[in-house]
Amino acid sequence: MIQSMTDLCLPYAAYAGFALAWAAHFFSVRTYSAMARLSKKQKAMQQPDDPKQEEPPVSVIIPACNEAEALRRNLPAILEQDYGNYEVIVVNDASTDETEDLLKALETEYPHLYHTFIPPGSRYVSHERLALTVGAKSANHDWMLLTEASCRPDSPKWIAAMAKHFHQDTQIVLGYANRQQAKGLVSRKIIFYNLFHQAQYLPWATRHRAYRCTPGNVAYRKSHFMSHKGFAEDVNLLGGAMEILVNRHSRKDNTEVAITPEAKIIYTGKTSSKGWRTERAEYLETRRHFARTFGYRTMYNLRQTLMLLYYLATIVATGWSVWQKEWIGTVTVALAFILLSVCKTLWFNRSARAVGERKFTLSFLWHELSVPLWAIRSWIEYHTNPRSRFYRKAF
Repeated sequence: MIQSMTDLCLPYAAYAGFALAWAAHFFSVRTYSAMARLSKKQKAMQQPDDPKQEEPPVSVIIPACNEAEALRRNLPAILEQDYGNYEVIVVNDASTDETEDLLKALETEYPHLYHTFIPPGSRYVSHERLALTVGAKSANHDWMLLTEASCRPDSPKWIAAMAKHFHQDTQIVLGYANRQQAKGLVSRKIIFYNLFHQAQYLPWATRHRAYRCTPGNVAYRKSHFMSHKGFAEDVNLLGGAMEILVNRHSRKDNTEVAITPEAKIIYTGKTSSKGWRTERAEYLETRRHFARTFGYRTMYNLRQTLMLLYYLATIVATGWSVWQKEWIGTVTVALAFILLSVCKTLWFNRSARAVGERKFTLSFLWHELSVPLWAIRSWIEYHTNPRSRFYRKAF
């Protein structure tokens, strides 16, 4: 009697578990299209450009340390933006290459380009933070667009697209940025990884305080920066300057997000697999200094857990039905899996299209399942490195 009840319950348990995991995962992955919905909403709310409307003046700030080639490649795209009232300030961070000569030559061609410098003897503090602070103090305008030497706008309307969000109560505007398209699997993995995470935390910033940002594409009011003394905290931490700044000083009512292809920034240059692992390990150290992140971390980890449970339940239900030769059950599980896979891929690609990225088709499921595996590898990389790797020597 007990054996017969067990034989009867096991198939139902396998299928019921799959159905519950499928439904939970279905509702959790609807966030994949959140960036597309946000982009559509922003486009609907935008007013036609009025030539009589005065453009808010903008200071573009770019720290650079021995990045003459990157500046030569990317700076013209910033200096030739279709925007009337802006200046570009490059902070030469004690460069020993041709950066100084290049900037002097460009200043003769572009009168709105200025540069300042950090002396080589500056020690004990993060040069990233020092360079951004020097740039902020040199800015002549309240709105600052903070980017990097390795970054290039994907459109001559970049400043204009970001400036559309410069409202009276806005202090911070977050933009989308990703790596340049290149041949090879490493490039596609990095682009997917960056898009996957920004599709989570950029829409989140429109409903809550921002969790993090992409450092190469952030607009920040100078008055707001100075009011909380900029990078007065964590001056010894080497990386994560902008992410910590946004995390600590963003509020629901003072932060906006620009989600259009025109507002996109591209990181140029090659990135190796090792360099990408290093970036992810450095982020784990940066994350330790974030404030009030319980809500975002809980939701993100819950979605990842539901995804893993869904794949596990799919394997169990499929294996059981094949073992018992219940082909109707096998076909039902397979069709449900295909349906959800198609939905996920379509939703994710809508967000990719909204920010001007190429779509992911057959590789999407593999990349999605790789995200927690990449996280584990980053955790191992982080914990096998000395803390001195992430800090400058204290005073």
